Amino acid sequence: MNTKATMIQNSEYTISDISPELMRGPQWLRDLRNKAREDFNQAPLPRRGLHLWRYTDPGKFMYELNDASDTTYGDNYDVVEKIERHHVDEGTLAGLVTDLGGREIKRYGTEALAEKGVIIMPLSEAIEKQHDLVEKYLYQAISSQTGKFEAMNGALWNDGIFVYVPNGQVIEQPLHLLREAGMENSATFPRLLVVVGKNAGLTLVDEYGGGSMDEDKGISFVNGAVEIFGLAESKVRYVSLQRQTSATNSYLTHRAQIEQGASMLTIPLVFGGSLCKQNFGVRLNGAGAHSDIYGLLFGSMRQHFDNHTLHHHAHGSTSSNIDFKVVLKDRAQSAYTGLIRIENGARNCEAYQENRNLLLNPGTKAQTIPELEILNEDVSCSHGATLGSIDQESLFYLQARGIAKNEAVRMIVSGFVTTTLNRVPVDLRERIETFVAQRLEGI
Repeated sequence: MNTKATMIQNSEYTISDISPELMRGPQWLRDLRNKAREDFNQAPLPRRGLHLWRYTDPGKFMYELNDASDTTYGDNYDVVEKIERHHVDEGTLAGLVTDLGGREIKRYGTEALAEKGVIIMPLSEAIEKQHDLVEKYLYQAISSQTGKFEAMNGALWNDGIFVYVPNGQVIEQPLHLLREAGMENSATFPRLLVVVGKNAGLTLVDEYGGGSMDEDKGISFVNGAVEIFGLAESKVRYVSLQRQTSATNSYLTHRAQIEQGASMLTIPLVFGGSLCKQNFGVRLNGAGAHSDIYGLLFGSMRQHFDNHTLHHHAHGSTSSNIDFKVVLKDRAQSAYTGLIRIENGARNCEAYQENRNLLLNPGTKAQTIPELEILNEDVSCSHGATLGSIDQESLFYLQARGIAKNEAVRMIVSGFVTTTLNRVPVDLRERIETFVAQRLEGI
């Protein structure tokens, strides 16, 4: 969906039962959409200051939808699309899918994948052609029970992307999704459903761009949902790149479920927007399942970020690791909450969690809250957090060798983020390094 939208100042807004999105799809989908609408309307706005809303005003993700509009998109979209289509032609990408606010979804270079049984198509098309597969998984990881804003997406998404990799099929090159938000006073609801079969493999780059450039003209709103299912012995790598524009309020929930022997690598890269709240979670559902989350956030100006990570060990003999790095300059703010939950019957689990924050100047602010919910004693689990400025001894060491202060700071920050950047697919890494370099300018 991509409609006119305005922010409202209270929680009285409700989704109308005549919203056109509620009427789309077969009856089972319409029932789920209407359930999401009812749950959204009945759920109170999360109370400010409680748990995951300690540092962010939930009211800023509430917006009233007006008549549908022909929302335009920024010029940068065409530039990025051209770059990625070139990567497809070169063979460094397995394929490209572009999504203009859920209104226009196109595929490039996916014909060879289709010959291998890989399904990549708009979610609306998959609901018709892959009914049993989609109905089995859609809304199973993210539903109206996940939260009020997840219910909003569940009711109002217009169209999304569906990816299925059959058993035993390994896609060697990354598949790139390029999703563009509308400009001022628009609301988009991107949705993604991914199913990776047994002994199959997939690397997915999920890029979010666009939005309003001028808050005085109006804010862009984005409310996204990503569901990923990795079956037994599968290997999934998921990179989320958020580079939205400076007057965009963005809310994203990601949930993955992996089965016996499966592995999941999640790399959240967070650079854009004015206000951004993201929730990344993985449920480890079978023995031998392993999940890594390696995040990198770079904030500047007055950007406000709020990130939550979750590793839910629902089965024994599973392992996980979280390393989330934050770099802030100017008056940017970051809040990070990370939860490790290990169920009572999930014995012999290993879980680690670390959040490191680097503050480049006075005026920045970072909050970090690591959380453990361990319901049995047969585990190995630890967490840690650091928060501080540039190490003055390291800075002095570099300056004493003739390196200018600004360049020395850039070198220290580069070293801080290098381990995360090295885990990004090669075709994307150069652009990410450019984003980092741009934010270091003027130091």
